[in-house]
Amino acid sequence: MSRNPAFFLLFAALLGACASKDKVCPADNQSACMDSTLSYDGSIGALLTERCSPCHAAGGVESTILLTDFNHVSGEKMSITGQLLTCSMPPDGSPQLTSDERTQILDWLSCGAPK
Repeated sequence: MSRNPAFFLLFAALLGACASKDKVCPADNQSACMDSTLSYDGSIGALLTERCSPCHAAGGVESTILLTDFNHVSGEKMSITGQLLTCSMPPDGSPQLTSDERTQILDWLSCGAPK
């Protein structure tokens, strides 16, 4: 399985960023592909649609960064990784990802974000 070196560089740079925040980010130390069965079409797309599209869709408060389909999400992989690793998304005051949801998205990204 091919691994993206840029992901691991970003992961290394951001690994400790969450430690000083009040949020608990249980999957922050995840950098290896643990579940290669995860795919955008299988479960990640629905998860991102449910949790991210209220803001990251046309008309949303973050409509400049669309997360409404695989092509848009694929173009934002590094940004999504950074936002999850620094606990920046979802923002305070918004429904938060569960530990399992955060782990799934980070794992999917670390596995190369397959469609």
